[in-house]
Amino acid sequence: TETVGVGAMVYVKDQKSGESRHFRLVGAAEADGKDKLSNESPIGKALIGAKKNEIVTVETPRGPKKKLKVTKIEAA
Repeated sequence: TETVGVGAMVYVKDQKSGESRHFRLVGAAEADGKDKLSNESPIGKALIGAKKNEIVTVETPRGPKKKLKVTKIEAA
């Protein structure tokens, strides 16, 4: 998969903490806040359309901006 879209499994690495995470990007009704993340959430919005190895900046409601590097994208 070339770019992040709804249904994709996205692997990211936080550029500040070094922490790696993965989640499936889903519609708001399916989101659970753990491994299923809404495409309408701040992280979801930032990741839509991103490519592998791209670094996206996420505006967070609480705290500083996050920089996440897309390390892998898997199709649904």
